Amino acid sequence: MGDSHMEYVFRAAQESDAVSCFELVRELALNEGLGDYLQIDQTTFTEAAFGSSPKFEILVADLNGEIAGIVTYFRHFHIWFGENLIEIDDLFVKHSARGHGVGKRLLLEIGQLGKRENVHVKWTITTNNVRTIHMYRRMGIDYNPRGLCLWAPTDIPEMES
Repeated sequence: MGDSHMEYVFRAAQESDAVSCFELVRELALNEGLGDYLQIDQTTFTEAAFGSSPKFEILVADLNGEIAGIVTYFRHFHIWFGENLIEIDDLFVKHSARGHGVGKRLLLEIGQLGKRENVHVKWTITTNNVRTIHMYRRMGIDYNPRGLCLWAPTDIPEMES
């Protein structure tokens, strides 16, 4: 059998994806035991992502019309670097879609944005997520023991076709 993640389409989210994307953000919060901290509702989420002045962007992993994974991110100026960067807010893959490289591919897709724009990609991770931290290091991602991950454009690998 071929590479299973090839069935997935990785694309920018559309407003018609808003409900599915919001549900995955909710699932992430619950999965992390942080459901009480999720204050945004569906309407506000949709407006923030797809309204006239979007506050963040979403990349999705789409499998036959079903959103199996998402990464939310935004661009902003980073004072210490003196340049813009891409900051990942949430990356989550449904339990049923795990083990197929979907999360890694979502991260690589965001990395390609950083590489094209020649900016760093930044995010945080819980420090006890040892398996993921090792994967990040193999991918050339700088990991700080306080949970900060930083990917320089020169360290972001080219995507395999």
